Amino acid sequence: MEEKSPQTLKTGKISKLFWYYTLPSIFMLITQNIAYFVDSIFIGQYVGAEGLSALTLVMPFIIFLAGFAYMIAVGGITLAGIERGAGNTKESNNLFNVTTVLLVILGVLGGIFIHSFVPRLMRWIGTSETSVELITEYGQHMGVFVPFFLLSFALGAFIKLDERPYLAMLSMVLGPLVNIFLDYLLVAHYQLGMRGAAIATGLSQFITFVVCMVVIISKSTWNFEFPTFRFIQIKRIFYNGFSEFLTNITAALTGAIVNVMILQRLGESGVAAFAVSMQVTEFVRSIGYGIAEGNQALLSYNFGAKLYERVKETRNLAIKISFICGIVLTGLSVLFSGEIAQIFVTEQVVINHASEILMIFSLSFLFSGFNAFVATYYTSLNDPVRSGVITIYRTVIAPAFGLIVLPLIFGDTGLWLTFVFIEVSAFFIGLLFLKKYPLGYFRAKDLT
Repeated sequence: MEEKSPQTLKTGKISKLFWYYTLPSIFMLITQNIAYFVDSIFIGQYVGAEGLSALTLVMPFIIFLAGFAYMIAVGGITLAGIERGAGNTKESNNLFNVTTVLLVILGVLGGIFIHSFVPRLMRWIGTSETSVELITEYGQHMGVFVPFFLLSFALGAFIKLDERPYLAMLSMVLGPLVNIFLDYLLVAHYQLGMRGAAIATGLSQFITFVVCMVVIISKSTWNFEFPTFRFIQIKRIFYNGFSEFLTNITAALTGAIVNVMILQRLGESGVAAFAVSMQVTEFVRSIGYGIAEGNQALLSYNFGAKLYERVKETRNLAIKISFICGIVLTGLSVLFSGEIAQIFVTEQVVINHASEILMIFSLSFLFSGFNAFVATYYTSLNDPVRSGVITIYRTVIAPAFGLIVLPLIFGDTGLWLTFVFIEVSAFFIGLLFLKKYPLGYFRAKDLT
């Protein structure tokens, strides 16, 4: 059935368009995170804390690859949206094909990396032999599916840009639902451990890829053609998506550093407790990024069409909703931290520690949605400089300062306070930029 937008990106009422694009984006990201939650729950319950620790240790490497993929995908999608808004359909379609080919190449190389090199790196940093075995088991099976994992995000976003956000949502949520079923079948029923979790996740990404391909071929206006590669165009893609690259790469590095610090201070049970808190944090971030990414098409299209008042209205509504969500999620995390921890692990010492960590982490939820939106907002306006500055501070400068200084003052608690410090301090930088650069480098004096 053909999906019909209630109005076009250019002329529709902003409040309706906002929810029309935001709700499926949030639902899609939440569903994907629920699938990852379920992975963690099944691993924690049927493999144990060591399995959950192993999953947490390998995730920074997957995030590392996702950083490259998001740089290409977000850069390409944003530029394609701007070109569409300006009426340059042929150039927009070429950007679609250039983005797809670049991601195929990255996916093949990334799969080899996860399959062959991650276990060696884990052994090199001193991870226990049991964890290395679990990581090897997970990585060797997951590596086969990396190309589909990297491509599915971009294809779903291009479907959304084609003014079909609900088709994009349906394409992207089917895989995670299959993942949940396969987790039960392979991890719980057949007791395949980390191998079963990896196969479940990989097959779900493959299914998502296939469904997105079917939708693009049969329902969208995108056409697969051999692209015209131009250095200046690829440079623009990389340049515009650079902040997303930094977000994921530095998140991976920060995660790896924190994991090593926790291993040294608290052992693998500490890593498992940290993993529980990060699961909840990723769920919260999925809502923030759902609001941000859901409105990329709306922002970039209207910016390309020079409809700056519509850009401003979208921005203000997104910020308001981000704060409301942050307040609600912080309250729920504080009230039910212990109950949340019990979902993932059975060891009481890990549950207690995870609950304490989550109580501290939850304070960052007040500002994380706003910070995610501001960085994505400037990317949507083809201003990677402002987006990059926020991202570099949020993912490099603030974490480095927090991890060096705060543990010296607060001990182990300083590790968790670092995440609160990052979001609170980044919030003030975002406010400053929005006041001084309401439309990025295009400084319209009538929009303040």
